[in-house]
Amino acid sequence: MIHIFLADDDILILNRLTEMIHTHPSEYEITGQATNGAICLELIETLHPDILLLDIDMPEKNGVEVTKEIFQRKLPVKVLILSNYDTFSFVRDAMRYGAYDYLLKHQLTEHLLFDKLSELTQLMKQEGVKTSQFSYFTTLAKQRYFSSLIHQGITAPAEHSHMVTQRDFDKNPHCLALMQITNFILVTHFSSGMNREKLIDSVLNLAISIFATLDNGLIIHLEYGCFGILFHSDNPYSETDLCSQAARCMRVLTANIQKLFNVSCLFEVSPAFSDFQLLPQIYQQTFCSLSQQNFSPSLSSAENGLNLLEEKNLMEALSSLDISRTRESLHQIFARYQKDSSILSQKLIHQILQLGFRFNQSQNTEFRNVPSQPQAIDFSHMSVEEIEKFLANYLCSLLQNVPGVGSRRYSEHIQKALSYIHEHFAEDFSLNDMAEHLHVSPTHLSRLFRKELETSFIDYLVTYRIERAQQMLLHSNLDLKTISEKTGFHGYNYFLRAYKDKTGHTPSYDLKNHNI
Repeated sequence: MIHIFLADDDILILNRLTEMIHTHPSEYEITGQATNGAICLELIETLHPDILLLDIDMPEKNGVEVTKEIFQRKLPVKVLILSNYDTFSFVRDAMRYGAYDYLLKHQLTEHLLFDKLSELTQLMKQEGVKTSQFSYFTTLAKQRYFSSLIHQGITAPAEHSHMVTQRDFDKNPHCLALMQITNFILVTHFSSGMNREKLIDSVLNLAISIFATLDNGLIIHLEYGCFGILFHSDNPYSETDLCSQAARCMRVLTANIQKLFNVSCLFEVSPAFSDFQLLPQIYQQTFCSLSQQNFSPSLSSAENGLNLLEEKNLMEALSSLDISRTRESLHQIFARYQKDSSILSQKLIHQILQLGFRFNQSQNTEFRNVPSQPQAIDFSHMSVEEIEKFLANYLCSLLQNVPGVGSRRYSEHIQKALSYIHEHFAEDFSLNDMAEHLHVSPTHLSRLFRKELETSFIDYLVTYRIERAQQMLLHSNLDLKTISEKTGFHGYNYFLRAYKDKTGHTPSYDLKNHNI
């Protein structure tokens, strides 16, 4: 429906225009009328019409003055001039200030009027598409800059001076909220129909819709189901009100996520701040506050994953096909969290699942990936003890699926070699370096890799590095060059070739198509 405002001091013309427009009630609606320019401007700002039919000669403010003020105030209304004069000079100035066209009153017919209204309607549709696309790309730019500020603070003052012209990054007070989907890794790994990327995209789209309605809030996904939300204030003196408003917005968002996706979330809101250089510090402080909440396992610090000894012991237990040892190794991992009264990290859960996945691949066995009756499990409300039991059953189910359970294990040298690779994968080392560390000959170690793992040392190392790169690609906002460096590929082009060689796709393709 197109909303039209009529402005003319001639009542007969107003009546005539009204009758014409009423012949198309499903397409056009008259939202208001005015008989002088000043009132016309006031009502346009209040009623927000799409099209203004404006007489060029009116009291108080004529059509040129009205059009000029519409142009200066950037009011989103299309202006169609009505004139009694054939001479173009009467309407030239109005056209210069953005009027679309003009119609002569003595030549006005219903056909001519609706031709012009149709042209304007098509123009607004085209501009609407362009505005929508511009808004989309503007939002992406803001999200990327927000992510950069969280991790690094202000690194480019010239870029920041441009971004502060946007409401989301201006010099008024801001606050940061962090929201975590509870037990995100388990929910998305085991719940049928709960695709990880789809859930993240759905939460982002829902949040963007809610924040657009509230006219506040910029959201990004950080990692492992943790989201960062930036709120701004239009009042430089309302820091307390800003934090209260942010908390209300987060309650609305988390309630809708629970209702629509049946997953629970918790959030923490930071104190107000105005200096974006402090954002990394504020993020860490807010993150710690979120971590101290009493809730089911959620995101912890980036270092709070499997340490070398835990990964080594669990990997050895699996490779030994020893069920009791696997349960004990897992229990020792979880005992650390019970002892420290800490929270369980999404990263740790993901690493345990990845160990199970790699073990299952190495056995070349079929497995359905899910222990008994997963549909009866509410992953979003599992306690630490329940998660330990669930993961233990999962890993032991993998073991029970392998013929000869308890009868085979890797040699001591291979177990140590794999532990060394898993610890030092990001470093630059060779087979000779590792053999020297293990006090064996490179030839013997190479032979063991071929015999026990049915692959070469370099192939296993590259494969493991690609697996870690896939994890970073999926769970972080790091760029590809940084990921290549953090996974031991000191040549970016070599990383891209190795990735495609091992997966059949480029990193960008996998991320775009959710192949990981």
